Amino acid sequence: MSDLDDWLETLKQMRDEARLQLHLGTKEAQEEWEELMKEWVKFAREAQLEKSAEEVGEAARELGLRLKAAFDRMRKREG
Repeated sequence: MSDLDDWLETLKQMRDEARLQLHLGTKEAQEEWEELMKEWVKFAREAQLEKSAEEVGEAARELGLRLKAAFDRMRKREG
């Protein structure tokens, strides 16, 4: 498994955890979730492109880091 595949799996787990906690969240958390899901779709699309075009990698990694930070914030807020 590649580093990108490992990173994607980690982000998927974080996404799923955040989704489970969302039902307890505030309107603000729900709005952040909606924005995160838009970013997730973009990230997943760019990550797929990386498999065939290495130059897209840095943009996908940067977006992945932003998603991870947002998932962490949501988890802390809900925890």
